[in-house]
Amino acid sequence: MGYEPLWPDGAPVAVGLNAFCKHGQRLLGLTRHLAGCQEKLIKLICLPLSGRDDNLNRIPGYRVRRFYLQRTGTMGRLHFMDGTPTVATFELDQDDPRVINWVGLNLLDDGDALWFDLAAVEVNTAIAPTRPRLQAVGV
Repeated sequence: MGYEPLWPDGAPVAVGLNAFCKHGQRLLGLTRHLAGCQEKLIKLICLPLSGRDDNLNRIPGYRVRRFYLQRTGTMGRLHFMDGTPTVATFELDQDDPRVINWVGLNLLDDGDALWFDLAAVEVNTAIAPTRPRLQAVGV
């Protein structure tokens, strides 16, 4: 059992996000949302922040986790809030531009970082509008 990342049209998301999704089930508390189902549609929500110390976004009934994306050359790597790198990487010239835009890698200069909160919610869950993506900052 697990999650397979798909675009709303059903096409697979074949990028570095796959590695993150393998661990995301545990990190984002998705096992309980499967509730005995073999599959379930979810939305992966990326809520941009102005920095590490912003208040954590809250979505009732769901786990929200804080990460940052660090750009090195054409690659972006997700890091946990404490600075530990994850296995999830994104490549500007290889990964789907929709994912690159979604995580904000296209907005970062080499060496910059972008903080965000990440949550996975059931597909019909309403999410309150968030502030617009702000500028990248150095770590």
